[in-house]
Amino acid sequence: RTRTLGSLMAAADAFSPWSDLCVPPDALRLAPTLLSGMSFRWHPSAAGNIYVGVLSDCIYELREDDATVHWRVCGPADSDRARAQLREHLSLDRGVTASAWAGGGQLPVQFFHAAAALPGVRVVSVLSRLESLVSFMGSANNNIKRNMQMVASLCANFEENRLGCDSEGAALFSFPSVAQLCSLSEERLWELGWGYRAPRLHKLSRQLEERGGEAWLDSLARLCDEELRAELVALCGVGRKVADCVLLFSYGRDSVVPVDTHCLQMARRFLLPPAARDKSLGPALYEQISACFVDLFGPLAGWAFMTLFAGELADFRRRVAAAAAAAEEGGGPGGGGGSPLRPDKRQARRARLPTQPAPSSPPGKRSRYFASPPRTYAVPRRPPPAPAPAPRGSAGAAACRVETRAARRRRSGCEVEAQSAEADRAVEASSPSGKRASRYF
Repeated sequence: RTRTLGSLMAAADAFSPWSDLCVPPDALRLAPTLLSGMSFRWHPSAAGNIYVGVLSDCIYELREDDATVHWRVCGPADSDRARAQLREHLSLDRGVTASAWAGGGQLPVQFFHAAAALPGVRVVSVLSRLESLVSFMGSANNNIKRNMQMVASLCANFEENRLGCDSEGAALFSFPSVAQLCSLSEERLWELGWGYRAPRLHKLSRQLEERGGEAWLDSLARLCDEELRAELVALCGVGRKVADCVLLFSYGRDSVVPVDTHCLQMARRFLLPPAARDKSLGPALYEQISACFVDLFGPLAGWAFMTLFAGELADFRRRVAAAAAAAEEGGGPGGGGGSPLRPDKRQARRARLPTQPAPSSPPGKRSRYFASPPRTYAVPRRPPPAPAPAPRGSAGAAACRVETRAARRRRSGCEVEAQSAEADRAVEASSPSGKRASRYF
């Protein structure tokens, strides 16, 4: 639809002034935190320098610079409440930064490359557990951008939940309640883009209504991880991975690691032993991968996992590759070469290598630390291809068979022997004594 200049100016005037969130860049960067699949209610503006999102009944806009992050809220919201809600969502009062694992000698080097390229990745806390459950149920076998569109269309279906517009004039809505979800038919969910997940969401909303809705989800916070996971897995469309996402991003269980395709690929590259790398993802391998993360990173394994996970996404993969290349070349940030979080030990290993052949080596034997001379290999000549057989019953079939036999004789050397016999007869005929003479003298 067309947005007039007046409507855009009115939308911009509806926001409060920009305020400083007072968070350093190594503790929060917006793109890898808001767009890596932990929450699906944030999107960048058309200019790309502002991130717009909905928390509860408030519309927020965030922007960052080299020193801090600024925020503002739409409408006459309580400033203190809005600030506290935003800090809770961004988990600014809990968790750690990637620098907490600096100097960990047993950690994979891929983690330090991701931490150097993507500082300030935080585990967000989705304030609505209903929103978290429904959103991650739709994320199964899906990508982040498409799931954002599905959640946005589901929210926009209820006009009574309209909160206002962002600074660009786009309408934003709060997340629907369980009663509103139950009012939607499977056909309507299909029309909203939920596809084969429509029957699952249709059944899930009714299961939640039977159990008590949002109040029942909030009451599960008192359970331990295993009991909470068992309650969630009993719902329609909720598997182990979806349940672990809800545990980590909505219930604050920081040691939980959701194992999806990206996590499985990471584990096969640098976590699992060789014997387990070719196994398909099942319950046993899922537990093994989760245990590997907890053993390496401790009770905050979910935070370290999100740093690695963000580096696997297409939007940030090039940054991590550049950081890894800089570490390989010894020209990484920090002036010391390699990753700023982990000292590069390659130079020390290279310094320990001998620069001369070992004294016990026999004379003339080349040391294994020096490059050997290039080798040349004779490339075998490919035999000529046999002619294609003519159609059966055609006039050229007999000629084709003769050519095939001739080619076979040439390959076996029969023609060479025939030429040698002809040369011997010619020499014998030209000899004056009538005796057979050798053709070599």
